[in-house]
Amino acid sequence: MKVKEKGNYKLPNWTLDVMCTGKGGWRQKHKPCYGTLTLEDGDIIKRGYDDDFDYGCICPECGCFTVIPRKDIPIEVQEYAPRIAGKGSDDYMRLTEEEKKLSEKL
Repeated sequence: MKVKEKGNYKLPNWTLDVMCTGKGGWRQKHKPCYGTLTLEDGDIIKRGYDDDFDYGCICPECGCFTVIPRKDIPIEVQEYAPRIAGKGSDDYMRLTEEEKKLSEKL
């Protein structure tokens, strides 16, 4: 197969303002700062098992993970979001090196 013309796929030009609340349903070592964050497509990460993911972001100020409702994130952003997992879990072993580094922030 030959590539006739190279594609230039880009994620949608998307932003979302969220508050760092730390709400997510799992224990974490950080306390939320309640700052307002403007997210872009590369700021979304996912955590979970199989196809049951929580989507959210890690606050650059306090390091807290905040869950964002799935309905607020375009499907293309969900698909390409890197995954995080707790160290020592079975999922952690399946992560890429980049995803393992993200996971260490929690």
